Amino acid sequence: MRSVVKLLSFILLAILVPTLVMGLVSYFTKNQIALIIGQFLIMVLMVIAFTKAFDLIRNYEKTTYKMIKQAKDISELRKIRDERISYKSKAMASKAILLKEFSKEEAENLRKYTNSTEDMKHYYSSYISNSSGEKREEFKVKRDNFNKKYKNRTRIYPDLGTNLRMTLKWVGLFFVIAIFFSLIKSTFNPDLSLAFLIYALQIILLLSFMVNGIIWIIRSVTSYWDRKFL
Repeated sequence: MRSVVKLLSFILLAILVPTLVMGLVSYFTKNQIALIIGQFLIMVLMVIAFTKAFDLIRNYEKTTYKMIKQAKDISELRKIRDERISYKSKAMASKAILLKEFSKEEAENLRKYTNSTEDMKHYYSSYISNSSGEKREEFKVKRDNFNKKYKNRTRIYPDLGTNLRMTLKWVGLFFVIAIFFSLIKSTFNPDLSLAFLIYALQIILLLSFMVNGIIWIIRSVTSYWDRKFL
């Protein structure tokens, strides 16, 4: 649900800030110059808000990196992974664990949490370094297949199970939101201005969830096709 909360926060920020600012400006004056200043103020506030939001995300990952560097053993790294929220932080912790000690479970955790091609290269190299015979050759072939297909990309979503869960989440929430707004319109009879605001919010939310659903469907299909040779 972290990605859903993040998306809803950005959407609400993008809707509420302009609405509140222009509402206040319109309430106090109808002057065209004041309205233009209000629109400019909205743009400034939006830039500041989104910049701060992305700074918070970057600082969160930097803090995770520092925590990993200070961890003394694998148990501390596992604790960091359990406590941190973002998948990027969990992938960093899983990679640090693999560097200290190989296990199939931790290698699959890295594959599960990461979307980085560099982490996937580490995933294959860890298996190759800790396998022998046919298993080692099998992972060499998979590594070569991976490099051929994804050598020019920086992101990849290889875990089919995670991709399917994300697809079901976004598609399911799309229909939940559609039903929710349908019930609102059939139950209440809002005035024209409120109806327009509800309609705009509905369009923005449904479009956002639909786009995310399509993206995760594509990722699920791609990981399904790749599952046998990667």
